[in-house]
Amino acid sequence: MRSASRRFLAALALSGAWVLPAGAEPVLGPVMAEVTFKTRSADLGVGYTWGTGVLTYGGHDYPFEVSGASAAAIGFSSGNSVGKVYNLQRLEDFAGTYWSLSGETTIGKGVAGHLMENDSGVRIRLDEIRTGGRLAASPSRLTIRFLPAAKTTGTDSPAKKN
Repeated sequence: MRSASRRFLAALALSGAWVLPAGAEPVLGPVMAEVTFKTRSADLGVGYTWGTGVLTYGGHDYPFEVSGASAAAIGFSSGNSVGKVYNLQRLEDFAGTYWSLSGETTIGKGVAGHLMENDSGVRIRLDEIRTGGRLAASPSRLTIRFLPAAKTTGTDSPAKKN
């Protein structure tokens, strides 16, 4: 019973990190693009996250990879994320290093949320469904890089549609 109580309290404490990004949308302004991610995270105090994703912007899909580090987490999880991108004026502004505060409670299956921002002022709000076993309430630094296929189509104007 004691273990279950601790898990419940940890989940309750971390749920605030997931709800905060959901309530932040009116402040962030209009949605400029959408993203999907498939990531994995492995942590033992300090951790590593890696994966791939797709940015949908101006009627085009741009594949990218993501990798980075986090602190104050333990466990392993993988999952899928969907998100909205704000303040993206040019495609070139999307790639870069993002900082976020995130929370995750995964025991079998769980949820996580992120509100990330890069040096160009681009913000991403992510909602995630995770599987595995991980507890995290930490700052994260993630780097997004377009994959080579995206660089060849990245010269298209965002307003241009096929």
